[in-house]
Amino acid sequence: MSVSRAKLTENSEYFRAMLQGNKWAESKSDAISLKDDHITAMEILLRGLHDTLDNMDKSAVAIEDIWYLVLAHDKYQIDRKLYSKWVGSWGKIELAKERNKGNDNDYDLERKILSPAFAFDCPQLFQHATKTLVYNSPGPITEINPTSIRQMHLPSRVPQQLNAARGRLRTILHSGLFERLGTLVACGTCGCKELTVFEYLRELRRINVWPLEDSMKKTSIDDILVRLNGFSQSRMRKRVDSAAGEPKHCMSCNINWDATVRSVNDRVRNYFGGLCLDCMDKTKNLRLHGSHDDDYWHYWERYQSYDSKCRISHGEPTWYFSFMGRREKAGLVSDFDV
Repeated sequence: MSVSRAKLTENSEYFRAMLQGNKWAESKSDAISLKDDHITAMEILLRGLHDTLDNMDKSAVAIEDIWYLVLAHDKYQIDRKLYSKWVGSWGKIELAKERNKGNDNDYDLERKILSPAFAFDCPQLFQHATKTLVYNSPGPITEINPTSIRQMHLPSRVPQQLNAARGRLRTILHSGLFERLGTLVACGTCGCKELTVFEYLRELRRINVWPLEDSMKKTSIDDILVRLNGFSQSRMRKRVDSAAGEPKHCMSCNINWDATVRSVNDRVRNYFGGLCLDCMDKTKNLRLHGSHDDDYWHYWERYQSYDSKCRISHGEPTWYFSFMGRREKAGLVSDFDV
């Protein structure tokens, strides 16, 4: 493959040291032998430096190639953000292909794509993958490394926050489904409240949502929401007035349970928008000689909106769960073991 010496030295300290001066044999040669490198990853890397990436067939690139591309960038000290747009476009195509297969989806591709999307600073791709995993993972969310290089992985805080977001959705589900029921049990004085409580729980049991703790053990948030679409208050029996022979209504039990279930369904489905790379960056002390303490308080200050200066649109939950924090410095409270 023909490459430009000027392009290599302009974009890489590694190649600059190799090709300039007299310390390396390659500085006097027109050929460079790069051993132990991944072929496809190196083709992507070199094409990127020569502005020919658009000529490469994205469908021929596998997720493993993208992981090795991360490794190549680290080895040759090339700015990964130069490849953000291309990797983001590749990821969008691959995810669409996966969805079109029509088979049962285990979302392994999203788990594999997390690290490259993070490393190459692809905000839309990272947002999509993190949101998809939070809503569709039936158990704890983890990433998958398709290579044998164990030191390549996300910061541990990322999967921790994804699982925290999933836990928050479970809490909202539980609160939304049973808050009014709890009020009825605690404050209801009518003779039909027992039947109302029983019928509501029975209908949730029919659609396999109650007991929620048992239903959620091996079930994703999205599957629970789909099941809630099958809820029907018309299937719930009502207390009959023996004198009139008609259903008896009281103020305590006259609850629109269909609306209650729809409301919690909508709230959960629209709650979390995925993690935001820009919000994650704001929690890092990127300023020269910046203060960790100032950065901490600065992040929690409210701006015009929660996605102010972000490349993606999102609300408060994404902003909140994108707080990555940093390793605590010694001093004051952090001196104590918790």
